[in-house]
Amino acid sequence: MKFDFHTHTNYSDGKEDPKALVEYAKRKGIYVAITDHDTSKGYEKVKEEAVIPGEEVTTQFGHVVILCNFPPNPPKDISSLVDYSKENSCIIFPSHPFDIFRKGIGNRIFEYKFDAIEIFNSKAPKSANDKAYNAAKELKLPGLANSDSHVKEAIGSAYNEIEINEFNIDEILESIRKGKARPIGIGLSITAKFKILQWYIERKI
Repeated sequence: MKFDFHTHTNYSDGKEDPKALVEYAKRKGIYVAITDHDTSKGYEKVKEEAVIPGEEVTTQFGHVVILCNFPPNPPKDISSLVDYSKENSCIIFPSHPFDIFRKGIGNRIFEYKFDAIEIFNSKAPKSANDKAYNAAKELKLPGLANSDSHVKEAIGSAYNEIEINEFNIDEILESIRKGKARPIGIGLSITAKFKILQWYIERKI
């Protein structure tokens, strides 16, 4: 089964309605986690679907994704976030950690206990992804590949393969924890790049 653990909807800075995003991902054969910035409201709109609840938390040092088997209400302080995740059997990973233009936490990645690291982000520069990959190896943490989709066309640009037979959030989170998610980084299509640029311009107008 294929999973994208980092996507956004129009409940934060994404373009798509949650239902439209999930339907598009279904057609691609990919299950998604909805990880809007500091809110789980987007997930609430599709909670009857096979979707993983989460958030991309804006901590004092940058972005960290949390995935849980319930819609989380996490603290923004990074130390408290680590504790919250552990206490609630969630998963946390720094998103695009070395992308300095999009609030990556940088070398703070070495200061806190994460469950995994996003080693391929479709929107991050190759140099940033390479640094994340090397950090994951150094820390002996699982690597994840995610689209960081803000437009539906980015879905499929990165995902993770997990050998399980049915959608079960606890099993999915445990698979990440145990390093059983195989990251597949493909890259953005020309169409996706155009749609991202178009969405960026629309938001600025």
